[in-house]
Amino acid sequence: MHLMYIDESGDTTPVSQKGSKFLVLSGCVIHEKDMQNIENGFRQIKQKYYQNPDIEIKSNFLRYANPDLMESSPIKLNDRQKYNELEARMTDFLREIPVILYSVVIDKAGYWQKYPSQNPYDIAYIFLLERFQKFLEKQNSLGICIIDPREGQVEKCFIGQRLDEIHNRMRWEENNSFWRKCPNIIERLLFSTSDKTVGIQIADLYCYPVYHIFEYNKAKGDYWRFDELSLQKFYREGRRLDGLGLKFFPPETKKDLRFYS
Repeated sequence: MHLMYIDESGDTTPVSQKGSKFLVLSGCVIHEKDMQNIENGFRQIKQKYYQNPDIEIKSNFLRYANPDLMESSPIKLNDRQKYNELEARMTDFLREIPVILYSVVIDKAGYWQKYPSQNPYDIAYIFLLERFQKFLEKQNSLGICIIDPREGQVEKCFIGQRLDEIHNRMRWEENNSFWRKCPNIIERLLFSTSDKTVGIQIADLYCYPVYHIFEYNKAKGDYWRFDELSLQKFYREGRRLDGLGLKFFPPETKKDLRFYS
């Protein structure tokens, strides 16, 4: 059994209303046999630096834990040496754990030019689920999806019912013009908030660097968290990444981005 923990960076708010330019939905795939060791390792890091194995560590919390930055963080450290140690340990941990990463990047402006009445979160989830299905077929395995049902950077909205409907239809129905059937994915979509779920916190730590590369129009080599962490975990076939572990939509706007230059 494989578990796919799903997290987003960015939002579905129009850019004109101070929304992000991109929505990134990432799925972190972990085999059930590895989950206990991964969770134990993450809890040991939290215990060492915060004396609380249940504290939440997400990407923005970790970045702003740096005492040299003005931004606040629930896990702020006041000692730069301790922060450097934490950063190094978290980096080693994320490099070492056996996970497979899938990310779907939606250019919201380009998407709404083609589909002005559609929610980009829906198509991102469809693309993500199709890729998980293909992975499960290759592994001759079954899978379960776990997601944080809250969307939005500040004002959180509940997205559970809509995604649950899409998820269930994809499990049981073929839609040749819109999606492929995903029978290897079992159960309804499972919901859990990130503060209660180690897998979603880990997905967030890989997801944000992908968002950062696109939102700030950076290339490979411009952001170490992407190069050293997320890029190394993407699903590939041979050397091919584009369209497999990393899906960009709509493809027409790729030409404007340094990542694809």
